[in-house]
Amino acid sequence: MTSQRGLTLLEVLVALVVLSLVGLSYLQLLHGSHQLIAASRHWSEAVIYAEDAMERAKLGTLSLQAPTESLPGGFQRRITTGPFQPGLRVITVTVFLPGGSRFDLAQLTRVERAAQSGAPAAPPAPPTEPW
Repeated sequence: MTSQRGLTLLEVLVALVVLSLVGLSYLQLLHGSHQLIAASRHWSEAVIYAEDAMERAKLGTLSLQAPTESLPGGFQRRITTGPFQPGLRVITVTVFLPGGSRFDLAQLTRVERAAQSGAPAAPPAPPTEPW
């Protein structure tokens, strides 16, 4: 009797099924990571748009009463302001992402005394060096 070496058809089919399951799992993992990267990129852009508007609002170079503005990439941004306590106001920047989510950034800022009394406020002084 001679011993035959090799694989039967059933063993080959089982190996192919196992290999295809591993391959499909890997493709699902790759697709999921691609979606997470795209979502994090959108959130990063939203944060950048919100921080830009906040800095411009604090410097006084941005109209705070403007309606929602459209931004590149399908983003929209709305800036609102309101009183918080005497001498303080809250600025809120809302960025709407293309997928329907939104990112809110709120910050308290001081109200200049001249602005509180109704007189026109003087332009802000340039920042001084901390050292």
